[in-house]
Amino acid sequence: MIAALALAACTPDAIDQTTTTSPPIETSTTSTTAGTTTTVSAVPDCLAGNLPFAEQGIVAALDSPQHDATTVGGIRWQSEEGCERVIIEFLADGGSPATRLGPVGVTLTADTGVVRISLPEVVESTAIGDSLIAGALVDHIYVVEGIEDGLVIDVHLAARAAARAFTTNSPSRLVVDLHPTSDVPIGSTAGASNSVVVLNPLPGPSLYPVQVAGYAAPGVDAVLITLSANDRTALERSVSTVTDNHLWRAFAITISDGPSGVVLLQVTDDAATDDGVMVELDLP
Repeated sequence: MIAALALAACTPDAIDQTTTTSPPIETSTTSTTAGTTTTVSAVPDCLAGNLPFAEQGIVAALDSPQHDATTVGGIRWQSEEGCERVIIEFLADGGSPATRLGPVGVTLTADTGVVRISLPEVVESTAIGDSLIAGALVDHIYVVEGIEDGLVIDVHLAARAAARAFTTNSPSRLVVDLHPTSDVPIGSTAGASNSVVVLNPLPGPSLYPVQVAGYAAPGVDAVLITLSANDRTALERSVSTVTDNHLWRAFAITISDGPSGVVLLQVTDDAATDDGVMVELDLP
């Protein structure tokens, strides 16, 4: 199953962790012996080759000289037996396909199920803001500004997975492969609505100061952060998330003190277009 347009298969054979142009791999082979034809399935593209997978932390630190990528041109998803693949394409100035990406980092936070792709500073625009995948491993993908100097692409996972990443040249693509690591569900996932994603804090026990961080959808000018206990509002704060493009916009605040016990944190679009995200905390 392939989301968006089909992409020629990339495989990470002989990858040097800087950049590579990978040849396609055959999906099956057929042999004939003594009048009997046997079809043997090959390893799926997203599992082929010897590039290792990481279950936590740094997945890849990649770079390539003479890079020209400035725009995220498209995000595609591919599902195969036992793995899934995310392919990100890039454009150069003028809209032509880029040839090289430049420095990029990929990390995986297993407990929250987020693969973060930190793009070069010169990549400042995108043709796509987010993509709902709803696969077995990949759930949603967001393109976000305001977290780091360049854009960030967050791949939210639906299940625990290991990841690897590599780049290809001419055209420039970043490929992230994923395979499941267990049937154990992700412990605490980011909360999300149509207008707001909350990455921190996660539900459950917490301590002051409480760090509230996430991102708001394009067109949301501000998010309203409310802390309440016993049906009474203890804190209400609005944070600007204005953006002049169709990127998601990061926000972050620190709540230094507040009520104890079971406390409800709610983050909504300040214009109240939906119910936003509610996080139940247990605070001392």
